[in-house]
Amino acid sequence: MFTITRSFEGMILEPERSYLQDNDLRELEQYAHSFTDRLKAYELVRDYADEIVLDALKRLAADYPEQARANKQDKCQYDMTIVLRYMALSMLREDEHFFRDKMIDWLGTVITSSHVRAECADGYTKLYKVISSRLPANRAVMFKPYIDIAIATFKGSLQ
Repeated sequence: MFTITRSFEGMILEPERSYLQDNDLRELEQYAHSFTDRLKAYELVRDYADEIVLDALKRLAADYPEQARANKQDKCQYDMTIVLRYMALSMLREDEHFFRDKMIDWLGTVITSSHVRAECADGYTKLYKVISSRLPANRAVMFKPYIDIAIATFKGSLQ
């Protein structure tokens, strides 16, 4: 069964055991209360995703011109676009586990095939800077946990 958040899914899997507890209801209420901001953040990233990714890659190319000249831009753009989509969906769901489940193995494959861990980690640092420059601060910060997961994966400290 698919639910919008993993925690809500856990709450409703066993309705025969009891009603939702007060802390469960507070968590749902908090999720519902913050949904409008997360939805607006999602829409902004969705609507400007190409520009956000290209700006991050332009900043990355300035620091790593040899990789940019090696014509890896298309692959990097594709990878970053996919990761940004999963970040946006995970942020909308408010679900870091979803992002980890969907992206960690794939990011590991990207790392293995590209041999540019530091550059990839730096690319996602730049991606966050672009997001921060394009979105209001209260919405940009919603992407930070997912950026941190990607960076930690590239640095090899998360598996």
